Order: sequence, then structure tokens, then C-alpha cells
Amino acid sequence: MATIEISADVNSAQPGATRAALSNLVSGTVSATSNGFHVEGTVEAEDAETANRDLFYSLRRIEQRTTLRAQWTLEGVVYRFVDATAQGTFVAAPSA
Repeated sequence: MATIEISADVNSAQPGATRAALSNLVSGTVSATSNGFHVEGTVEAEDAETANRDLFYSLRRIEQRTTLRAQWTLEGVVYRFVDATAQGTFVAAPSA
């Protein structure tokens, strides 16, 4: 298992249940936004695709119309996803 960083925006019609699920699934902060939540933190998973799939389908069990826009960073590579669909990768900029 690897520790993968996440930065994501989640929209859902069930904000109470969605916030609770995000707090249980992600180690980090869950901030309310005008459209849902912004998440910054870490998740333990095999890889970014598995982490995204697990998070997305956990949220979809709560509310079918939930959307997830996520960037997962693992070993200097950023993986972008919209819902469960991979949108590509890029090398993360080094920290200053």
C-alpha cells in the first residue's frame, strides 16, 4: 500500500452523508464550497486508479448524482480523474 495525496472537488445532493463519508475515507481536510466540498489529504491504496475508483463508488452509493474531480499524486506523478474516468497524467512540479 502507498500513501497517495488527493486534491478533489465533490458535488452531491446529500451534503451531510457525503461529508461524513469523505471524513472517514480521506485523512485530511474537507471544506464546504458553494457546489459541495473541496478535499485535501491522503489515502492509503495500491495505486491512484484504485484509490479514485474506491472513493468514487463509495460516494456514489450515498448519492447517484455525485461527481468527483480529483488529482492524485503518487511518487511525483499527478493522475487526473473525472468521476471514474482517467483524464491523463503529468509530472508534479517540485516543492520549493
